[in-house]
This record gives sequence, C-alpha cells and structure tokens, in this order.
Amino acid sequence: MIKLLKKLKDIIDPNYWATKIGDKSGLYDKAEKSSIRKWALGLEGWKWWAWQIGGGLIGLVIVEFLLNKVGMTILPWR
Repeated sequence: MIKLLKKLKDIIDPNYWATKIGDKSGLYDKAEKSSIRKWALGLEGWKWWAWQIGGGLIGLVIVEFLLNKVGMTILPWR
C-alpha cells in the first residue's frame, strides 16, 4: 500500500516530472556547463545585484506579456 501511495505522489508531483525530464534529456548537464552560468557565478557586488534585478525584471515582463496573450495577468492592478 505504501508503494502505491508513493507512486501516486510521484505521478501528481510536477517536481518529479521536471527532474525526470531534466535528467533524461541532459538539460541539467547543459545548464551546469553554460557560459552564462559561469559568468554569473563570478559576479560580485553591484554587478551581481544589477544582474539579479535586471534579469528578474526582464523575466517578469516576458511572463506578463505571455500571460496577457491568453487573457491573464500577474499584476494586481489590472
């Protein structure tokens, strides 16, 4: 019965599927060897903050644009 419940938990858990797909496709390895990752890990001080804030804002703008295309939003005032 425990095995059945654990398998059911895995089936409905998105993290399980993300890990399975990432391992099988080799995307985790590609991400670890990325030149952007190596560059970002070497940032210090204000450059690190600028990268985090700038990248986050660009990511949010892209997500908001895509959500607007399907009639949704992440902004509370819209």
